Amino acid sequence: MRLTLDRFLGLTLITMAALLAVHSYATNVTVSSVTYQNQYGLTFGVTSAFTAIDQGFSNITSTQSASVQPCVWVTGTTCNTALTVKHLQYSVALKLKTPPSLLTTYTVTIHWSQVGGPSVLMGQLTVSVSALALAGQQMTFNFDTGGNTISSPMSISVNVA
Repeated sequence: MRLTLDRFLGLTLITMAALLAVHSYATNVTVSSVTYQNQYGLTFGVTSAFTAIDQGFSNITSTQSASVQPCVWVTGTTCNTALTVKHLQYSVALKLKTPPSLLTTYTVTIHWSQVGGPSVLMGQLTVSVSALALAGQQMTFNFDTGGNTISSPMSISVNVA
């Protein structure tokens, strides 16, 4: 005795099997995204008056004395810690979003940690911003790292208050 199926039931079973196969395939396909990371982790804690812009590391080509503190906010200028030739410097630019209503002094503090070690102070600079400053003006702050190499992994914390 042969088991026979009518056409409707056969097409229904084939359609259901196809739908289950497609559903099974679609639910088992995983999509992953690649996340690119820099050599260091960077955290900004910046007062709402500024936007911080990471300028990265560069070689110091000439020894310079530290800027007189507090630095005066003048767009396009730099404020730096003492810089020693053949060391590396870390630079961050601050872009003014909202000028203060009175003369205000801000402190830029950089902490860093290398190879998972404790966080240490890289440097601290102060800047006085007058009520005459304009939104969109930008100033650069340079910090001597104290050496000529960087160990990875590392993290940097930039705070402006």
